Amino acid sequence: MQSHAPVPVSDDDLAETLGAMELFAGLPHSEVLELSASCDGTTAHPGQVVQAQDVPVRLWHVITGGHAVVRRDGTPIGLLGRGDSWSEHSLLNRLRSPIAVVALSPLTLLTLSLRQFFEIPEHHPVLAGRLVARSATSADRLALPVFNALVHLRGAD
Repeated sequence: MQSHAPVPVSDDDLAETLGAMELFAGLPHSEVLELSASCDGTTAHPGQVVQAQDVPVRLWHVITGGHAVVRRDGTPIGLLGRGDSWSEHSLLNRLRSPIAVVALSPLTLLTLSLRQFFEIPEHHPVLAGRLVARSATSADRLALPVFNALVHLRGAD
């Protein structure tokens, strides 16, 4: 499930990668560098489950390369790519994952542990605000309404 391999990447490379993403844009370089020191770089191969459905969420993920499909009960409901993240809503609300995320192509990710995720407000208040806002549109937040809409549309045929 979450057994993707760690990838050794320098903090400067991670900071540059993060700084180029919308979520981290405009944050002071020192803050992005500090945050990058907390991240782990990982990879996943096509077909690998990066996040299993209905399990406790322990990591926050940001895609730095590749694509992943979001599934709910086996039904594809979304596509994620570079700069997209998930688990914000589940982490903030201490929920089990309502989605599965499966690598569609070779995937590179930055991850933060649960503890590190909850340290963000203390050290990175602007980013914390962005994450709270992002949780409203996070794949794990929207999974059930999107899935229900797809099931409803199928039933109308």
